Amino acid sequence: VQIVFLFGQTNQQMPLPPTGAEPQTPILYREYDTVPLALEQPIDPENYVLGPGDRLRINISGGVFEEPITGEWSLENIDNYILVDPTGNLIIPRFGSLNVLGMTLADLQNEVSRRARDQIYEEAQVAVNLIRVRTFRILTYGAVNQPGFITVTPVTRLFDCLRYAKGVHKYAHSDLVYLNRDGERTPIDLKTFLAEGDLQSNPVVREGDRIYVPFNDEMATQARVFTEYNNNEVIVTGFVRSPRRLTHIPGYSARDYIAMAGGILDIGNESGCRIIRADGS
Repeated sequence: VQIVFLFGQTNQQMPLPPTGAEPQTPILYREYDTVPLALEQPIDPENYVLGPGDRLRINISGGVFEEPITGEWSLENIDNYILVDPTGNLIIPRFGSLNVLGMTLADLQNEVSRRARDQIYEEAQVAVNLIRVRTFRILTYGAVNQPGFITVTPVTRLFDCLRYAKGVHKYAHSDLVYLNRDGERTPIDLKTFLAEGDLQSNPVVREGDRIYVPFNDEMATQARVFTEYNNNEVIVTGFVRSPRRLTHIPGYSARDYIAMAGGILDIGNESGCRIIRADGS
């Protein structure tokens, strides 16, 4: 579907990045394939629960010892960058496999410290650092503009999930959002978060969570009418503020798409609006 206003469009060129320029990302993050993650506050090792995809740096200093051949003093140091595998196992050189599902970062450091003192050196010093947090997928469904799975992190909050799902449908319930976790459905009052900044009303999501946004009472019986898996596009062009392609959202009218394109310019002619179907009619 195309919505056209007297066929006019801005031809704006986008600047190209300079060629031969050095990447702006610090070399440390390029080397280990990670970038700094925006956080609300520092991650607490006592509360951060590990899972598949977390990337860790484990450093074990075994103390000073004398080389048996040369007689020189050396410092034994084991430094590894390790990824938690999809089954939750961590393969630590010299220690073997360790399942970390359900363990916090602090629990892991305590366990590695215990093994290091038992197997390497009784005064071994252990440091466990979280280099990159994992990503995982959760389901958002119901009255959202793009139902399906979205990719989040262990520090993503529910309100962000709705943004990743392209926002809520115009017929969504104005007060209700449900968080399904461990077989329980909990109503979440996002308005309390937005009005008062109450973070309890905007919880951090976990693996296995499902977010459901119901339709309003008038449209609840027509939920299937406003849901489809065919992600066609609607092109809005001509004298609107921001000509663009928009994902087709069931239930939205031509006026809705014009509004999402920024509305009609002062020089636009509303009575000249045309809808061109996919077959050209």
